[in-house]
Amino acid sequence: MDYRKMDTSGTRPLVFLGLSVIILLLLSAWSLKGGFLGASFRIERAVICRELSGDRQPVGIGSSIPYGSRQICLWFSYSSASEGSRITVSWYYGKELVLSESFKLMAENGERAFYLLREEGTPLPVGAYRVTVSTPTKTLSEIKFSVVRRK
Repeated sequence: MDYRKMDTSGTRPLVFLGLSVIILLLLSAWSLKGGFLGASFRIERAVICRELSGDRQPVGIGSSIPYGSRQICLWFSYSSASEGSRITVSWYYGKELVLSESFKLMAENGERAFYLLREEGTPLPVGAYRVTVSTPTKTLSEIKFSVVRRK
């Protein structure tokens, strides 16, 4: 049998289609991670603190907050946000969602602060907490902390 005379034109379109699909999948994955569409939105630094100073910097940073605190602050700096990027800050006590707020960021880079406090002004309960900062498609930051009784 003479292999040079075999008709392979039926397999060429399938090979071309397969390679095209693989290339498109790789480019899509790369663009979602911030590849050719620009830098990806990210949280540069995130901390739990008791309050902010006069120049809006975190004070009392820590993962262990003493019982009696009436508020806890999440402070973070971010970069490479697209115009009108939306973020959601979600606070959890144990496994229970206790507060979720969505915001639009007006600047490409900046700092933001969000507070968890009880409306009646009583201290936050002792226990394990966590707070997440997320976009509609991914979690950018998650911080675990606790409110503890001092001995």
